[in-house]
Amino acid sequence: MQKHALILATAILGVGLVVACGSDKTTNPTSNNITYTATLAGANEKPTAVTSSATGTFTGTLNPTTNTFSWTLSFSGLTSNATLAHIHGPADANTATGVIVNFASPTGGTGTLTTGATSGTASGSISLAGAVNASGTINGDSLKKLLDAGMTYANVHSANFGAGEIRGQIHKQ
Repeated sequence: MQKHALILATAILGVGLVVACGSDKTTNPTSNNITYTATLAGANEKPTAVTSSATGTFTGTLNPTTNTFSWTLSFSGLTSNATLAHIHGPADANTATGVIVNFASPTGGTGTLTTGATSGTASGSISLAGAVNASGTINGDSLKKLLDAGMTYANVHSANFGAGEIRGQIHKQ
């Protein structure tokens, strides 16, 4: 009798563990989110590094359930006031290229960017259902592939450095 009780208890415990582990995905939809990060510095600027003590951090989150991409960016210590900030691509860490997502006014979404100051933030989100850049040449699926491949970078431009004062290659976590 004890042997049957032990087998029954083990089976119940096993079912409980499967249910508990499986329930995380259904009760916590953010568990499928993909995170991307970058550390921005003047030394990362291409084709020519910038001498600046400014720094910045970028975090992006891709939510496959809602098919949206959201971001936060913080920067400080620019040599002059911030003017623009973007995601650029496709580009490896040694290449400069065009804008994909304008943080202040993103295509297919909303965003904010501190300008006119040497420190600040940017945040926003875009839908990945259609075009994600102003020219309409890059769609959400292409952006996802570029982010996953490490072929994008975040860049903060300033009055002193119109091409960009700090930059960081975006990497999937």
